[in-house]
Amino acid sequence: MSDHIESTDNDPFDLGRDPERDELTGINYDDPRTAVIRTSDRGGFKRCRRRWGWQSHLRGNLTTIEGISPLWFGSGFHFALEDFHGAKAYSHPRLAFEDYVRATYKMEKAVGKRLPSNWPDLVLLGRGMLEYYADTWLVARDPLKTFVWQGRPQVEVNALVEIPFQNAFYDKVYYAVTLDRVVERDDGFLYIVDYKTAARIQTQFFQTDPQISAYCWLASRLYNRPIGGFIYQQHRKDVPDMPRILGDGTISISRQQLTTHRLYRKALINHYGEVLKAPAENVELLNWLNSIESPEQDRYIRRDTVYRNQHQVEAEGVKLLMELEEMLNLDIPLYPNPTRECGNMCHFNNACVSMDDGGDWAEELRIGFKPKEADFDSWRKFLPQDKPKHESVFA
Repeated sequence: MSDHIESTDNDPFDLGRDPERDELTGINYDDPRTAVIRTSDRGGFKRCRRRWGWQSHLRGNLTTIEGISPLWFGSGFHFALEDFHGAKAYSHPRLAFEDYVRATYKMEKAVGKRLPSNWPDLVLLGRGMLEYYADTWLVARDPLKTFVWQGRPQVEVNALVEIPFQNAFYDKVYYAVTLDRVVERDDGFLYIVDYKTAARIQTQFFQTDPQISAYCWLASRLYNRPIGGFIYQQHRKDVPDMPRILGDGTISISRQQLTTHRLYRKALINHYGEVLKAPAENVELLNWLNSIESPEQDRYIRRDTVYRNQHQVEAEGVKLLMELEEMLNLDIPLYPNPTRECGNMCHFNNACVSMDDGGDWAEELRIGFKPKEADFDSWRKFLPQDKPKHESVFA
């Protein structure tokens, strides 16, 4: 069954392209009277104005000289799911992930971009996670229908939404959005799917995450369609395995082992012939595993739908416009917001301390930072032109 759904609505932007790389949009990004903002600008500005002033592309546009990207694994995982739920150029998402690894390795050799030192281990982890998702987790679950806009599946959408805002410094303001995936459900609403890979699955932030309401507001303007909310799809950085066989030949009943209801049930059948012949404590654990799994989750992958009504969406739009009053005021003072976490969480901490104690903060910035490059997934140009349909031969 196809996981795509077609739309024939007119498209105000060419969503199959990255507008920031595409001259056809007619937007002049070098025009000092045009501002492009991102979600990171909003969060950074509210945390610390001085740090934001050094870091944001709207001001200092600085980044650390350190070349290893902490997002390397997540970028490859996103690329694999982008293809799996979009163009399907690869027969399995694992193959897309492996081509991402090859491409970033080639880019490292060509331009000096550094891969994480543990990248071989991350390759094995990514393979396992993607195999579990595509071959096991989705088998008994709704794959969701990718929304197709003018023939293009809406995956890894990079687009600009014009914001109705002007002040003394800017004539045009655009909000840059990146949507991992857009799907349409039977209720007639579009939903934004957001992928996360993390050491553990979290749910406490759903009601306070400003990105949810903001992206719903922006996407509704982009597609001219009502947006029902966000679908957070979280992937734990672990791969489930068959249950442990103990030294006495029995199957472990530990709840900490990396397994699932399906794998545990398979192990009991293989070991005892059928579930009912297994010891009571094993059956009890099997039932517990069943109780913590659902059509939307297990311990390794979880999908949560976070709804936003129209009032919440419009309220976020109002808050965004109020924030722009300060963010886009070039005369606003950029004072710091020091906390106990600055030393561990902020790369600009030394320069910030130097500025306050009379030290040479400008030299701190010069030796430790560089202007951000307009990277736009530059590793993509190192991907093979002919996508493999065969089984993996990656080594």
